[in-house]
Amino acid sequence: MQKHRRILIVARGQEGMDRTTRVLEGDGHIVTGTLNDAVAIDMAGSSNFDALVLGRSLPLADRGYVAREVSDRQPSIIVVTEQSPQSVLIQLRQAYKERQSELSE
Repeated sequence: MQKHRRILIVARGQEGMDRTTRVLEGDGHIVTGTLNDAVAIDMAGSSNFDALVLGRSLPLADRGYVAREVSDRQPSIIVVTEQSPQSVLIQLRQAYKERQSELSE
């Protein structure tokens, strides 16, 4: 049985974030989203997430900043950048599989 994970999404556009949220929730994940970088970083510091999804609407510099800050607060978090709402599931599954392999070694 697949473990349903807690996922934090940060994006610039509500519509895109909502699409990605629907895809992830449809797969059974628990999703929290924000349009604000600082809020995402604060949430990562106060709650435990399995993954961070950076919306493709975020400028590259902002993606890097948010990823670094969130990873500092939660070193085990998996970080992916959304290419499309559906691709996020594939990216996350691959990242979880790789993480599991690393832990098994």
